[in-house]
Amino acid sequence: MNDLNLSNVQLDALREIGNIGAGNAASALGQLLDKTVMIDLPLVKLLNLDEAGGLENFKGPEDIRIAFYFKILGELKGGALVVFSKKDSLLMSDVLLRKTPGETVLLSPLEMSSLSETSYIFSCSYLNAIGDLLNIQQLIPSLPQLAVDNATGEPLYNRAGEGTNFLLKRFVGPDINRIISIENNVTIEHITINLFVTLLLEHESIHKTLNILGM
Repeated sequence: MNDLNLSNVQLDALREIGNIGAGNAASALGQLLDKTVMIDLPLVKLLNLDEAGGLENFKGPEDIRIAFYFKILGELKGGALVVFSKKDSLLMSDVLLRKTPGETVLLSPLEMSSLSETSYIFSCSYLNAIGDLLNIQQLIPSLPQLAVDNATGEPLYNRAGEGTNFLLKRFVGPDINRIISIENNVTIEHITINLFVTLLLEHESIHKTLNILGM
């Protein structure tokens, strides 16, 4: 794509922003669950949604069953996307509701609500850390939008590899065609729950972020 023309140093700075945001969110989630939450090093990618193949570089769980999208409200434009595979959504609900891991086989409205609220808390903590770092006030997520698989148990997409494409096309909107994806994988103790979170920023907000950092 590269009319963004970002250097390796600038990419490292954006990667560190993702690391700080995810670390703060993991701490909040750990306090909520009273468990140890681990964060992988973030993966930073530049994506042009208008280019053929641009979306294929955006990765997530292969079997996406539930996704929560939060639009960023404030001085930066973009959003936060939290997605779960079927297995991880069931395990996460067990953890949240203090059940035995593996007990839940079907998500009820209560379990769905707990997943939504947890994703919102995670996104709030993520954005709060970024706002503090950049000295941007009131950088908060909107109320979540939800995408979920149908009653037959099919994934959110019909052909392999189209899940994240579908989500980005649905949520990012036609006015945003260049984004930076900061991807984090979150694991909760020995239960091995992978919570996939990505921060999506449109290109003007990327430049604004770098300007604030003096880059």
